Amino acid sequence: MKEDSEKKKETKNVRKPKTTNTKKVEKKTEEKETKKVNKKSTSTKNVKEKKAEVKKEVKPTEKKVKGNYFVGLLGAVLGGLIATIPWILMYVYGNMMLSALSIVIAAGEFYGYKLFKGKVTKRLPITIMLLAVLIVVLTTLVIIPVFLLMSEGVSISLDSVKGLYQNEEFTQAIIKDMVVGIIFTLLGASVITANIKRQLKNGNIEDIDLSNSKEAEELKNKAIEKIKPIFKRFNAMEKEHGILKDELNAEVSEDEELKTALNTLKAYKIVKKSGGRFYYSEESENKQLKAKNKNVSKIVTVVIAVVLVAVMVVVVVLNQMGILNMENVSDDKISFSVNGRWISYQSYYTYGNAWTYYRYINTPVPTDGKLDGSDPTKWPAYLTVSYSTIDLEDMSSLEEVKESFKEYINSLEEVPDVYEDKIEKTKTGYDILKVKIQFNQEPQQVEYIYQIMNGDQLATIDSYSYNLADEQEIKTTVENIANALKWK
Repeated sequence: MKEDSEKKKETKNVRKPKTTNTKKVEKKTEEKETKKVNKKSTSTKNVKEKKAEVKKEVKPTEKKVKGNYFVGLLGAVLGGLIATIPWILMYVYGNMMLSALSIVIAAGEFYGYKLFKGKVTKRLPITIMLLAVLIVVLTTLVIIPVFLLMSEGVSISLDSVKGLYQNEEFTQAIIKDMVVGIIFTLLGASVITANIKRQLKNGNIEDIDLSNSKEAEELKNKAIEKIKPIFKRFNAMEKEHGILKDELNAEVSEDEELKTALNTLKAYKIVKKSGGRFYYSEESENKQLKAKNKNVSKIVTVVIAVVLVAVMVVVVVLNQMGILNMENVSDDKISFSVNGRWISYQSYYTYGNAWTYYRYINTPVPTDGKLDGSDPTKWPAYLTVSYSTIDLEDMSSLEEVKESFKEYINSLEEVPDVYEDKIEKTKTGYDILKVKIQFNQEPQQVEYIYQIMNGDQLATIDSYSYNLADEQEIKTTVENIANALKWK
């Protein structure tokens, strides 16, 4: 029993320290594991943070697009309107619409946008397309009618434009032309916008070039990279040391890219042929790659465009002044030139050697095309050029003609409020009597009568209007005819 008791005690003593050690070990192990876990957790946290930082750093930074939308839009509108000048001229003076000119409008918008430093984004193509349509609508419905009125010599005002649209036939025609113009514009502008989209897709934001010169430059450079080593290997870099056609074909025949590259360099005259052999011209390569040439080409293009626009503007201005639209008139006695905006007609009050014209200058054109005979304020300005034989015994000089005409005016029941006369010389050297008559009471009237004497022949240029606003125009017309008139 004693032994059993001692054994139990011994066993108890043995187990006790073992249990204590185990707890300590477990505690230490737990602490270690906890530290590892914490360390691992901290490490994982750091790794995640570092990855996030790396991602943040690696994340591709978008190019900061410079420019201003609104300023760019202003430039696009101005550029588009300038580019419509050829469209307007062809419509008004050529009586036709050319679809190719719609491409010019879209191109004008783009260069205007670019010139005004507009912000280039993926929205640019759709912006150009919408603006092109709006500009064509504005041009067709407003600008072209104004030019049509100007071409007919009608003074431009809101009433004259409204009067034009009151004509149902004109309204239907202009709306039809607008629809056709929009279709042309959508087709033409798509050529420009497709080009811009392609270059934007390739990452070209800062230097979009509608001429595709940049893309062509890249193709040429890639072709040089592929083909130049072949010629170097054959030592065919000079005219005197070329490579045979068969040898060259053997190098590129199995690779379509090499074929295309070779043909590209042939087109640029970098790969040349001499004496049946091909060689690589580094001199031509250097000339092609000069940046100055590209800049000069751009400058020349801009200068040409500006000159063309300027010429078109000058043509329009000169035409409106009548300088480019002069009609030559002559018979066996006299010759003269009259502005083509004056419309010839046969008057019941003229006879013999006379030419009669009319023109709406500042008076609106009747919407129904009919003249109101009872209201002179709605009449156009009138012009008559005539000549007759006079009796030299009654009037032997222009001075006598002047006195006789003044007596006639003073004998009228209603004497004019303004009467001026003087004798001068025409540019062709003839003596000329210039008379101005004006009535300020209703109906108001201004009239210029010029007379040129040549022996027993007396030419008379007479223009009058019941709208005093027409005075300067009829005076200029009479002056121009008098200076162009010649006796035969």
